[in-house]
Amino acid sequence: MAKFDLRKVEAVGGKQEFSELVIDGVGQLELFSNTLQDEHQQYISQLKTILTYMAYLANGNSLTQDKFRDITPDGEVIREYEFKSKHLRIYAIKKPNGKIIVLGGFKNTQKQDFKRFRSLKEHYLNSLI
Repeated sequence: MAKFDLRKVEAVGGKQEFSELVIDGVGQLELFSNTLQDEHQQYISQLKTILTYMAYLANGNSLTQDKFRDITPDGEVIREYEFKSKHLRIYAIKKPNGKIIVLGGFKNTQKQDFKRFRSLKEHYLNSLI
């Protein structure tokens, strides 16, 4: 079974705390960022933009639906969120006084990413019990 942990995202400062999900020692935001560095450098500026959106939100501001939206299914207790740029998506869940970044992905892999995101969310929450 995977070992889960949380690591504060230092690039996002504000009243709310943003953490990244760490699975077996690997931070999911860090993993996504490294993938961009290695294979998709043209999207690095979009990731920086999303981190700016997160900081903006962390300081109590609101964002439009084209940048940030609640994607929580009906009946689900833990809120789910999607941060968006033209080509990138970052998926997060609510935690007390902040958000946990669970997964990063691309617009063109969104359907598969939703499934992986929800699976990781479920495994992480089950590990807390």
